[in-house]
Amino acid sequence: MKLRDKQKAEVKSALVRAGEELFRTKGFMETTIEEITGTAGVARGTFYNYFQSKEDLALELFYETEELTTKQIDDFFETTPGTDNQIKALIASAVEWTLKRPELVLVTLLEKMKRGQTPEHPKGPLFRRMITEVFERGQIAGAVTRERPPQELASDIDGLYMVHMVRWYHYGEQYDLLSTILSAVNTYLTGALINQ
Repeated sequence: MKLRDKQKAEVKSALVRAGEELFRTKGFMETTIEEITGTAGVARGTFYNYFQSKEDLALELFYETEELTTKQIDDFFETTPGTDNQIKALIASAVEWTLKRPELVLVTLLEKMKRGQTPEHPKGPLFRRMITEVFERGQIAGAVTRERPPQELASDIDGLYMVHMVRWYHYGEQYDLLSTILSAVNTYLTGALINQ
């Protein structure tokens, strides 16, 4: 890597880390670009060399923290048998991540919906990519009907997650998000998908 490219990567990383810290401590809405650049130790204008908006930085942070190696993915499927168990484990993991940073998750969900990112997008969300793979493997194993493509099924689960997460956030995080989402997903899976 050339020195200039390395410096650019370091500046971008500093901005992402500063945003992550400030979003966590102050909240996304209360954090300003000036605070992000000040914490990162760069001029305000430098921010716009890397991101068009605070929302772009939030998406970068969201995608950066959800990368998995091929080995981690293989390990997940080896240690979590069964389509419904895999889906429940992925939902539990997503809820755990959400509970640590609900405002950031809400902002990124709204941005992704606004921008129309899909599973085919190179940076499509890990959650949907993993759920798609669960359905692909489930269809191969005969545990999931083949009436609809795995991508559509994953989109439905992702949609259920988004709707319940936004509703939970809107109502002041006053109920158990995990059990609510699992209940909705169980109804969906039992009623339509899993071969008995």
